Formats: sequence, structure tokens, C-alpha cells
Amino acid sequence: MEEHKSTQQPRPKDNFTAWEAPLYNDLRKLFSRSQLREVLTHSSFYEKEGKGNSRYIFVGMFVFKGMVAEVLYRYFTGEGTRLQHVLGNLFRNERLERLFDGWKLRQFVRAGEKFDIAAHKHIFVYAIFGYVTTLDENTRNWFISKYILNDESNHLFLHRKRNANLLAQADAMVRQADGRRLTLEMEVTDEGKHRAKAVLSDGSVLCEAESKSWRYARTKATKMALNILATPFRKELLSNPDYQARVLAREEERVSKRRAEVEARDAQREAIRAEKEAKRKEIARARDAKRRKSQAAAKLRKAENARRAAAKAAKEARPMSANKRRYLEDKKK
Repeated sequence: MEEHKSTQQPRPKDNFTAWEAPLYNDLRKLFSRSQLREVLTHSSFYEKEGKGNSRYIFVGMFVFKGMVAEVLYRYFTGEGTRLQHVLGNLFRNERLERLFDGWKLRQFVRAGEKFDIAAHKHIFVYAIFGYVTTLDENTRNWFISKYILNDESNHLFLHRKRNANLLAQADAMVRQADGRRLTLEMEVTDEGKHRAKAVLSDGSVLCEAESKSWRYARTKATKMALNILATPFRKELLSNPDYQARVLAREEERVSKRRAEVEARDAQREAIRAEKEAKRKEIARARDAKRRKSQAAAKLRKAENARRAAAKAAKEARPMSANKRRYLEDKKK
């Protein structure tokens, strides 16, 4: 057999100094250096068959995707067809390529010289997914919540069926987690507002919301409870008051941020409306001034015409002189 030629892609440095910030902070704790080489080495890098990351790719494409599908089945509402579409969007190639670039994996990938890495970024991301399936459950849940079911994919879960019972969904999530029940309690504050509290069966308050409207306070508290419970770590959340307080604080921060965005947008719209109103009033004032000027000119013309008509009538009313009478008589002859 011929001696192995160095036609492959260059090997990454055998230390962590080359790891860039995004990869260093998130993925270094998942991989040792040898594991990273194993997961990101394509079979084309070796002349001998049977080596490479193909098994990790297979596990990532099917087992890891199945784990995400199980999370969707357990924690998200919707028909099976809709969940299937959501799963497909979560693992579309465009998104996987963004993960490849965001994790800076190109500097660590090893492949044969003729292998087009740029066209196959997604398979190396699937290899990462495949390795994640070998880790413990908490780490897998952390990875799924951070990189798959994150803020980027929130828009996929905004759909709600008409007349859906949100409180029943939140109650079902709590019962599945630890057997407790979730109910809403209403009260009126000193300011006259309605306060809705999402209360667990042991008396602990999950979250609360206030509004002038009784109905909106209930809806707001229920949706806040759903957002808090819609996480793979909800068992830990419900059993740990400190963690629950942090999650609630993050949720309140998100709501406050959204409220600030809405207020800023409304303020911008109000400024545009005020500017348009000022322009409209300015145009109206100019139009009124022009109309008053035209009316004043018409009034002057009318007065001048009346004066001329009066002068002519006065002239015609004066008695005729003797000389003029004789002149007219002579002219008739």
C-alpha cells in the first residue's frame, strides 16, 4: 500500500487556545480535544473505510431529532402535521449552516482534499448533535433549549387554535411535571385594578398580572404561566423557588422590554400623527387666510359698485336745466 499522503485538510491545533469565544464558552465543556477531532473528522479524511464521523451524523439526524420531536410532543400544542412542519423548520439546512458558522467549526473540521466542506456544513452540525445524544439528560435539555428551541424559533410556536383553553394547557403541564394543579385566583388591588394569580395546589404563586380589565388580567397571567412552564427544565423550575424567581424575573423583563417597545412605537406614531396634524392645521390656516382675503376684496368691489350705482342714480335724478331742454328739443327738429 502506498504511503499515506498529506492531501487532507490541515489538522486543528491540539489545544484550546484556538477556540474562538462562541465555541469556547458553550461547546468546550461538552468536548475533550480528542472527542472534538473524532466528531468533526469526515470519513474522506482517511484512506481506510469505516473511520470518520458518519455514525455521529446518523445519530444526529435521527436520534437527536427524535429527542426534539419528543419535546414538541410533550410540551407544545398543535396537530401532528403542524408539529412535523415545526420540526422540519427547526432543522432546515439554512439554520444548521448558521450554527456551523456561529460555532466557528470550519477551523476544526478535517476532510479529504476533494471534499467540499462549504456545501456540507450541515452534516458536521448533525455530528455535533449526534455526540450530544451521548451526554446526560440535563446537558441534552440545556443544549436543546439553547440552540434548538430558542428565541429564534419562538415564531414557530406563536400559533394558538381559536378558543383554546390556555389555563387547561398550563394546568396539564404542571400535573405532568409533579402532580400539582394550577388555578387562577382573582383579587382587586387598592388602586381598583384586577390582579390574577396563577396559584399551585400547595399555595405557592407561580406568577401574577394586573390590569384594569378582569378578563385581560386572567389572560395575561395564564400566558405568563405558559411561557414560564414551556421549558425542558420545568420540573426543576417548579421544585426550586430561587430558580422560579429567576425565570419569573426574566419573564417580567421580557414583558417590560416588549411594553417599552410598544410604548416607543406608539410614541413614534403619535409624533408622526402630531406632525401631520400640525401640517394640516397650517394648510387650513393658509386656506382660511386666502379665503378671508378674497372675501375682503369682494366686499370692497361690492362697495365700490354700490357707490358708482348711487352716484349714477343721483345724477339721473337731478332736474334737467332749461338750456339742456332747449338743446334736446332743437335736436329733435
